[in-house]
Order: sequence, then structure tokens, then C-alpha cells
Amino acid sequence: MKRYLFTLLLAGLAMFTACTDDRDSNPTVQQPSTFELNMPALGGGVYDLANTDSIRLTYEQPDYGYTAPVKYYAQISVSGTWNDATSAEADDATYIEMDGSVTVCEFGAAADLVNKAIMKLGNYTDPSQLPAERISLYVRMRARLNAGYECYSNVIELSVVPYYVALVSAAPELWYLIGSCIGDGSWGSEVGTGVIPLSPVEGAKYDDVTGKGELTYTGYFPSDKGFKIVRVPGEWDDQWGADGGDFNKPRLKDADGEGSDFYVPASGYYKISLNTKENTLSIVATDEPKNVYDGLLISGDFNGWGTDTKMIPVNTVEGVVNHVWKYELDATSGDTTAKFLYAGWTPNWGASTFPYGFGVNGGANIPVVAGKYVAILNDIDGYYHFFSK
Repeated sequence: MKRYLFTLLLAGLAMFTACTDDRDSNPTVQQPSTFELNMPALGGGVYDLANTDSIRLTYEQPDYGYTAPVKYYAQISVSGTWNDATSAEADDATYIEMDGSVTVCEFGAAADLVNKAIMKLGNYTDPSQLPAERISLYVRMRARLNAGYECYSNVIELSVVPYYVALVSAAPELWYLIGSCIGDGSWGSEVGTGVIPLSPVEGAKYDDVTGKGELTYTGYFPSDKGFKIVRVPGEWDDQWGADGGDFNKPRLKDADGEGSDFYVPASGYYKISLNTKENTLSIVATDEPKNVYDGLLISGDFNGWGTDTKMIPVNTVEGVVNHVWKYELDATSGDTTAKFLYAGWTPNWGASTFPYGFGVNGGANIPVVAGKYVAILNDIDGYYHFFSK
């Protein structure tokens, strides 16, 4: 079943303990029918979403027969009905599940993202369509222990005043490789030096608001050097590692801790597949690419379409085969164009999108908007990205 997912900013992150209900440690799992969602302290009033940071939700742990490691998700509706979409491509779901989960009994729903969800559910495309007064917002929680063990709370009704905001599709949310075998191996935070972006998947669908969806990376990894995957270079709050050091058990950092560095079992090429909407990660061995280039070039209006402007290899750690290239482009004098190429223009990579896209051999000139950039190219999948400096 399809559910709409929106990024949730979490309130009360200082709470890193599980729900405090006292229960016997019964190893027999029970299937609860429901659990209690409390009415917020301000629930009797009106939430002015334009002047509210978040809506704080608290609830009791479902009775699974013991104090279980439960994940909680918030769902909202403007109709009070909870129908899923009729198909994978349909947009007729009557509720939205906020993207993200917590393992504590407190959940802070960011007001701006709640407001965007209301715009989506109400199909508001113009400010004049908004109700003149408050509207009812229906909220429930979903608890999930594991497959087959989930339940829903009671529904509470809140009064909110939304504000109009146009929904513009977000760019894919990027995550980055970092480690002893990535870039220069420094574990630094500079894109194209210490970290490398995973590529979006061409043709995949991404969340309109959050940009969450599928990412991938194929490259060479030595078995004696570790790495991790992070959402924000230089920050470690959102990261993937190996649970208990087990390469086959990826772990997303949560309130209970984080995984250790990934180490591949044998040196070679591996494909990473990350779904940031579903929070799933796999790393599997794959075939070597057809080509390994000893150098790539960049050309365009900015250099008179010269063919002597070299790109710099990003992976420079000894023993690592490089497939990612960068070039620092100064286009502050005005809009320009660019393409990536091997000597003799065979192959060359181009496309009509900016600041990122998938270059194809003989593709269009990339239209570069005036500015300063670090241009990144992955020569395996053709993904390029001009990161603003």
C-alpha cells in the first residue's frame, strides 16, 4: 500500500530512553489491538501553524507482552478517514504518514511539514482555496515491532490554522560516502575531496517535499579500509554503519547507538543501494565496469571548447580504482555550458539538466548557471552534479 511520506523534524531528541511502562519481560509476543495517544496540552486550543514550531505528541507503549523495541510513526488526515492509495501510482490516499520514526514515546511533528501535508491532502493550489477559519486535523500513531506486529492508536482531533504554500518538487536528498577508502581517505567533509555523493537512480520517483527515494553507487572498495554513509558531510547524526561490525547487517544510527565502519569481505567492485524513504541499505559485489579511464577532461563555452582542461581524480587512496572526477569551475562572469569527455571526445557526457543529471555519450551541452562550482562526474553511471561553492 502506498502512503505519502513527509520528512519529520523530531522534537525532544534528548529523550533517549524507551517508554517507561512497567511490564513483565514476557518473551511471548502479543498482538495488541490499539494503544493510547494522549491529547496534547494545547489540544483544546488552536495551533496557528505559521507561528508554531512543532506539535508534541505523547503516547503509551502498546502491550506486546513485554517492553518491546517499538518504532512509532505519526499519521495525519484532514477528513478523519484512513484509506491507502488505490494503486502504486495513485494520489488518492486520505492520510499522510510523516517520514521518520522514533523509538521513544514522544514525537514532535514540525509545523511547517504538517502544513505542507495539509496542502497536499486538501489539494490546495491557490491561496483563495484555503478555509477562512480553523480546520480539523486528525492524528493517529502507528506502532511497529516487526512484520506482522503493528497496530494503531486512537485518533485525536486538533484545530489548526494552515497557511498557503505552493508545493514544489524537491531535489533528490543526497547521502555521501566517507571513509579511509573514499576520496583522499581523510574522513573530511569537503565534497570531491573527503566525501563522494551517491547517485540518484535515473527514472526513480522521489518524494515531492523531502526528496527521499533511491540512491546508488558502484565503485571499487579495498577490504582493508573502512567507510560509512552520511546524510550531511561533517555531521554524524544521520549515518549508516555495520551492526556489530557485520558487513551484511547495515544499521542506521538511532537512539541506541550507531554501527561501526563497513569493511567489504574481499577487495573489488560493489554496488550500494540506499532507499532513504524506506531506510533500507544493501551492499553487494558486482561486475567490473567496462572502462577504466586514465584521465578525463571538461570543455565548454567557459574555455572556448578547448580539450586540454583536465579533471582531477577524486579517489586517490593507494589501491583504489578511481571512477569519480571533479573540476572547480568559476563561471561568475555569466552563464556558460559544459561537457565531460575522454581524449578525442570518445566518449563524452552531456545532458540538458542543471545542476545535476545523467550525462550520455553525445548528449546535449550542460547549461551552467553563473556561479562557482565543484563539478562531480561518476564515469560509471554518468551522474554529474555541480555543487555550489
